Amino acid sequence: MEIIFLGTSGYGITATRNLPSILIDKCILVDCGEGCLNSLYKYNCEVQALKAIFISHVHPDHILGLITLLSKIGNYNKDSSIKKYPPIYVPKGMKIHLERIIEATYSNFLNRNFRIKIIELELNQDNYLEITINNKLYHIKWVKTMHSPICYAFNFNDEVIISGDTAPFLDFNEFIKNIPILVHEATFSDEDFELAHKLNHSTPSDVAKIANDNGIKQVYLYHVPDIDENEEKGFVSTAKTIFPNLFVAHDGDRIIFPPNVDGQ
Repeated sequence: MEIIFLGTSGYGITATRNLPSILIDKCILVDCGEGCLNSLYKYNCEVQALKAIFISHVHPDHILGLITLLSKIGNYNKDSSIKKYPPIYVPKGMKIHLERIIEATYSNFLNRNFRIKIIELELNQDNYLEITINNKLYHIKWVKTMHSPICYAFNFNDEVIISGDTAPFLDFNEFIKNIPILVHEATFSDEDFELAHKLNHSTPSDVAKIANDNGIKQVYLYHVPDIDENEEKGFVSTAKTIFPNLFVAHDGDRIIFPPNVDGQ
């Protein structure tokens, strides 16, 4: 499985970071923050290769890239009378909100010839979602996080979990147990942990404790504040004493799991 960070900021677009978007195997998109389309071009990912989009929640920093992305996908189908778009999976009750956003921008993705398929994922998950893309089978699980509006964390093939936005919460422990790679938000520094929890977000040390307690192999922090490379060491210094295999993700970073024979 390959993970490409298209956007890693939790602080608006910065000089080096776009808003949250993560690409799995170049065909599954998790969230679509502003700047996502540009990142796809920048990191040599084909727009027409997208086969599924998962939205953790409908806060603007996670969805406002959808309009430009869908417009571009439609351009690849200009000779077809019915435009084909990847299905968009959203938390329970969020379909109507996403449709309203699309309608408010006067986009035509909801009319007959430009129909997009928005699928709500039930809150109480009885079975995992199973989809096949490019002859590969994906099992996707999810859990409601501690955030508002309703937000899901996603588990792909028991290999990688992407947290969405969340404060630490007890039920998350069972969901992530023994998962090799955890991609987790860290919107605030350790010094601001009270504010982080009040606003339903996490700090690096929050994530390190979760990883340390649940058999995680590697952690990549995203949805981070506006920090430069010099500030990153301080941002994760305490967290790395709790869980050494913790890293700050950057736009354009790629993870391949399991690693190849050269350890890359």
